[in-house]
Amino acid sequence: MQTTRLTEFEFFTACVDSSIPALNSLPALAEAGKLAEAQKVFASYVRSQLNPALYLAGKREELEKKREETIAAAEQVMKHTFVSCRVPYTFPGEIDWMHNPTYNGYEEWPWQLNRHPEWKYLARAYLLTGDERYAGEWAAQLVSWAKQAQVPENESGFATICWRTIEAGIRMACWAYVIHAFLNSPSVSDEVMTVFFKSLWEHGWRLRNFCTKRNWLIMEMHGLARIGLLFPFFKESGEWLEYAHMRLKQEFEIQVYPDGMQNELTLGYHYVVADNYEGVLDIYPRIGQTAPAYLRSGLLRMYEHYVRTAAPDLRGPSMNDSGRLRAWKSLELACQFFPEREDFRYICSQRREGKAPGYLSVFHEYGGAAIMRESWAEDAVWAYMDCSPFGTAHQHEDKLNVQIFAYGREMLTEAGTFDYDSSEMRKYVLSTRGHNTARIDGFDQNRRDRYDWDPADISKKVKAFWSSDTRRDVAEDVYDEGYGPEFLPVEHRRRFIFLKEEPGLPPMFVAVDRFAAKDGKQHAYELMWHLHDHPTTISGGCAVNASEDGAGIAVAPSGGGVS
Repeated sequence: MQTTRLTEFEFFTACVDSSIPALNSLPALAEAGKLAEAQKVFASYVRSQLNPALYLAGKREELEKKREETIAAAEQVMKHTFVSCRVPYTFPGEIDWMHNPTYNGYEEWPWQLNRHPEWKYLARAYLLTGDERYAGEWAAQLVSWAKQAQVPENESGFATICWRTIEAGIRMACWAYVIHAFLNSPSVSDEVMTVFFKSLWEHGWRLRNFCTKRNWLIMEMHGLARIGLLFPFFKESGEWLEYAHMRLKQEFEIQVYPDGMQNELTLGYHYVVADNYEGVLDIYPRIGQTAPAYLRSGLLRMYEHYVRTAAPDLRGPSMNDSGRLRAWKSLELACQFFPEREDFRYICSQRREGKAPGYLSVFHEYGGAAIMRESWAEDAVWAYMDCSPFGTAHQHEDKLNVQIFAYGREMLTEAGTFDYDSSEMRKYVLSTRGHNTARIDGFDQNRRDRYDWDPADISKKVKAFWSSDTRRDVAEDVYDEGYGPEFLPVEHRRRFIFLKEEPGLPPMFVAVDRFAAKDGKQHAYELMWHLHDHPTTISGGCAVNASEDGAGIAVAPSGGGVS
């Protein structure tokens, strides 16, 4: 069956490690044109080597908890109904893996379709039921995809619909899962098994030779490491694994600040990077091997960031292209890897187990996140101030932005994030006006046009001021990198104060904003405050956002601040 660009002759003679005794007949069989016999030898060996019981340990028990939901999802896939980027689409006949049904041609739809999450739904349903329909459907979709999605010969890792290297890396976790689930299914023939592993080799080749950078690189190397670890019968598997670990180890120092923040400075992509590292770490016990030590030490730094930034609802602040990440979900594997960490268990169990951290307010000297915290109780007062560098990707123009969570609810929020398109909403969430900071003459901050990341920046501390004691926390920083396309030379300095124990006063925050024009001209200064959806009234020039118990935010435009 000619499906992949790689032919079976090339695969059996040049890609499979025929020095393995059970496989040493493959080159001769291929050269004699006995491809069906070669397929049988190869597939038999693979089935004897993989260990689904160990690799999928605990998975069936997890699936039983969501049995009906899992089977319903698989039945949708059987009908060729797929959901990508929240947009469902049913293919009327054979699946077109490059089709884009979105009204605006949103490119993420086919890209994310080609991450193949639906194949995992079929595998899960098969594990639960043993119904061969699911295995047969997966085999048919695999062959369909392999025929349509030819691996490019010399394209950038950022190019193509089906073979961007981010997708190639991401789908390796899914592919490893499904091959273990369907390994002994009579619906998966020796020929289909060969198609799968030919394509798998092409994934390894593309990931090794066309990898990119930043969080994409971590996903790519996770995929490459998974191939090298799980399928050592490729000739290149050892070199691929060695290369993946070399790059992954380097990237901990290149991408992660000493205080644990990933250099895109967005919790969502911090999670993506940590999740892919822990994906590599999690493989080792599933194949009975010991993982390299750097994975644990690097992940520990990243896990601690979830704890330090967690608001009273145990979600992190919205940072750049990220919503408010659930810290308790992000720490699930951390509790397995580090069972001795009581603070991880405290967050992960949502305060039911473990112990609260022994600190309250914290400042990230490198990543620039200032976290002000009254206590670890769910009704505590908490705030975040952005004193961060611009970051390396997914940035918003939001220096000095602040967010407040208190008395069990969000008080001062921001625009968050949106689809990666060219819409007005996307422009809004990227802009200064979508955050709690200032615009000058109607213009946003403009770091992006002069942005130039230096790898040495990962070891530089921010220049912000920070002070914390039992009575008050103080963070102060300045934005002086220009506004608008002409880089209007206005300096905005913000001092943000958490008054914890002032006599006669409840806990409160005060923002003191000062502006200085460096061009000697007059300018219009506009401060934005995004009050959460609680009752708001305007009284005497002051906006008051409060609940029945009196907790709330008052914005005094004459210069009083936020309290």
